[in-house]
Amino acid sequence: MTAAPAVDPPTTDRPEAARFAADLGGTWLRIRTGHGGTVDRRPAPSLLNFPGAPIAELRDRLVEALASAAPEGADAAISCGAALDHTTGVLYGSGPLWGATDEPFDLAGALRHTRPDVTWSVVNDLTAGLADFVRRQAASGTRRAAYLTVSSGIALRTADLRDRTIPVDEQGLQGEVGHLPTTTPVDDGDPLVCECGIAGHVAAYSSGPGIERLALRAGADPGVTGWLPAALAAGDPLAHRILRAAVAPIAHLLRTAWFLDPHLDLVGIGGGVATGLGAPYRSELRAQLGVATGYADRGFSGQWLDRRLVFCSTADVDCLRGAELMRDGFLAVAP
Repeated sequence: MTAAPAVDPPTTDRPEAARFAADLGGTWLRIRTGHGGTVDRRPAPSLLNFPGAPIAELRDRLVEALASAAPEGADAAISCGAALDHTTGVLYGSGPLWGATDEPFDLAGALRHTRPDVTWSVVNDLTAGLADFVRRQAASGTRRAAYLTVSSGIALRTADLRDRTIPVDEQGLQGEVGHLPTTTPVDDGDPLVCECGIAGHVAAYSSGPGIERLALRAGADPGVTGWLPAALAAGDPLAHRILRAAVAPIAHLLRTAWFLDPHLDLVGIGGGVATGLGAPYRSELRAQLGVATGYADRGFSGQWLDRRLVFCSTADVDCLRGAELMRDGFLAVAP
């Protein structure tokens, strides 16, 4: 689905040399200086990359990495893979970054204290991804649009394009669906445990680490990340059983989202799991969404999904661009 953008991006007179953007995920920290400059990619200071490291040390390393890379007097746009209060910049937590800790972290405040000469704008990476997705894919008549990331973490964010806002609750949050309990049974064993430390979450089954756990429980060899795509392509029955189990909570989330919000005209899906597994993931998700579950749910037809569901490649949605769009006012957070 390709269409004219719903909203033109705002113009800015900021000098290129003063522009700075960074995107923090559980695996990588990407940094770009200047408009369209080269992207420096380095391992993220995360628990996923450094198991057993003290959380305070990982957070200090993050602040140091960002503060040391920002040019003097820069306008900095930061996309961060953690649940955060969009009104304050305080991070509540992230399984891939900091595991089960629930101690809030004022990243924006720490950056301003370390580099007061820089103007810091911090948004969730999904918010940034949503902004870039809307800019590229939403048509002028699109009422509401959402972007779902399925990677080392899982979340879905929605924007109302009629007033160009992203609604958030009193904690500055919206759409942290990876930490909802999944109501889709996937096996007969005890609930799998999410990176946040809670059993039975959607991310415990459907994220990258969650699929690893599913595979181990099913008896697959370790290193499923490398094994699964080839096994799916070869028609391996065990691989397809793992994929069905991993996709089921995601299909349930999307089905529920469309039932609760009939004006949700456009949904994009991206992230390392969805893009890495490619066509088998797309086919399985569409197949599960097409299944009727009752008189009120006749299943979504292929034509209906063609109009509303977009599978995004890595190049289709860029959180660096999205963070800059949010900084420049393309979409506004609405408490």
